[in-house]
Amino acid sequence: MTPKTTVTATKPHARTQNSGEAGGAEFAARWTEARQAYPMYAALASQFNLAPLLYPMGELPPQRPTREVFDRDLQWLNAIDQKVRAFQIRQLPSEILNSSEEALRSFIQRQLKKPDKTNVDRDKIDLLLVQYFALCAPMELYREAIKLEDVARVLQPVLTEADSTPLEWCEPLEKVLDTLDQCHSLRDLMEHGLLEQGRLVKESAGAMFYDPAALVAFCRFNFSLRRAFIRMLHADWTAVQQAVEALEAAGVKSVDCRRAGFSAAETTVQLRTWCENWRQPFHKDYTESSVSHAFEQLLALRADLEEALSHPRSEAFFTPSPPRAARPGAPEAESKKTPVAQVPPPAAAVQVTPPTPKKIEARTASDALAAQASASLPSAIKPAKFTADTPAKPTGAAETEKCLEAIWEQLIAAPPSRGRSMSTVVLQDAKVLLSSWEVAAFVVEGGQEAEDLRRAVVARALLAVAGDQRKRSGDESALASALVHARSEVSYFQGRVEQAKRAKNTEAAVNLGISTKRLLSFIEESEKLQP
Repeated sequence: MTPKTTVTATKPHARTQNSGEAGGAEFAARWTEARQAYPMYAALASQFNLAPLLYPMGELPPQRPTREVFDRDLQWLNAIDQKVRAFQIRQLPSEILNSSEEALRSFIQRQLKKPDKTNVDRDKIDLLLVQYFALCAPMELYREAIKLEDVARVLQPVLTEADSTPLEWCEPLEKVLDTLDQCHSLRDLMEHGLLEQGRLVKESAGAMFYDPAALVAFCRFNFSLRRAFIRMLHADWTAVQQAVEALEAAGVKSVDCRRAGFSAAETTVQLRTWCENWRQPFHKDYTESSVSHAFEQLLALRADLEEALSHPRSEAFFTPSPPRAARPGAPEAESKKTPVAQVPPPAAAVQVTPPTPKKIEARTASDALAAQASASLPSAIKPAKFTADTPAKPTGAAETEKCLEAIWEQLIAAPPSRGRSMSTVVLQDAKVLLSSWEVAAFVVEGGQEAEDLRRAVVARALLAVAGDQRKRSGDESALASALVHARSEVSYFQGRVEQAKRAKNTEAAVNLGISTKRLLSFIEESEKLQP
């Protein structure tokens, strides 16, 4: 191996030693950049089994390659670039990702120089620039308000044309950051859909994303979001710890934590152990998964514990709901039936506009709920029909209707307080957490968008109930049917989100996008319960 010394550029047309026909300043610059970036490529290739390494781990390419080695190594780097995704870069150990400013700079510049960039390249550049800023920014910027000029100055070595000029089309990012300052919990972040709003701005940018001023604006947005995310995550984790301590001090031995995926009588000792062993999963790309299971479980546990603290020890956490009037157009016997689940006592009266009889009667035996949610959509994006060859039958129309009714009953019996807040419904022995926009879809008439959200909640709730049954009884049939139903629903919702994006309906795209990601998270967790 040739000694590892720094490569210097030679005069144009001059040949480097052992370089064959390749030569000149361009050759030297390209090789220096590749050689500096190689450790990151090698770490990615090794960690994710992308390709055999060119050199033993820890060794660099030769300082002065032959033309054959030059072409081979750059081809290898390009092949790794094609395979690597942003979330994999985030999972690199910090000692690799932050080992060297010049290595990270060279890696980023290789991404920026790609002639035909894809969305995958965009996401990598988006991540890498904020990583570079975090590595090189002076410590005072971690505590102070960050200006575009600050970001442009720090990024100048990697982004030579860094520009701090504000762009009009990036103004939505500023509005998100203004809202972010008012958030105190990850629940607030999720309720406002801030991650999704930022994602929509980036996705709608197209080629404008690579404008130096836009790259600076997105880097500032991402770093500010990351900093606030860590602050709120710490606040939620601290709140959970303090709640457990308060419950123990009050003599409470167990808590109903089904909403967070625990038991109906989880001991405070077990909860304390969970808190002490919980680790912040920062290796996950939270910009790709704003409702990851780890964070959502933390929020749900905080809600469970705060709910327990808000009730005197002598009271049950859930009491039966009072009788309610039948829905308009419903059979007379419906008003006498017993509610499916237990709910908290009503907090206040609320004006409710339930689903109309016309919509309810429009259902058919095979796709009742699908007809309700997709009647006005092009047939190309409606849910696929199931055939006799389907391994597991989807959840039946009667069951989805029953689930929708149970959720609706609870939400109108105990409407949430004013403002944006999350609510919980209890179905059999499973708790399901709903966001404010999902609650509104049940208690306020909202047209097609509300129908889509109700449909997403029902699919999620059916998975929660079936998963709970699987844990308690070992019965797999209900879970298999709920998974078939949920998977088919996801493709429908993704189509609806894309429609909302094209129509510039940001609120609908954000809300249904988050609900869809929650459904995907439930699907992932449910699949773990299958043999």
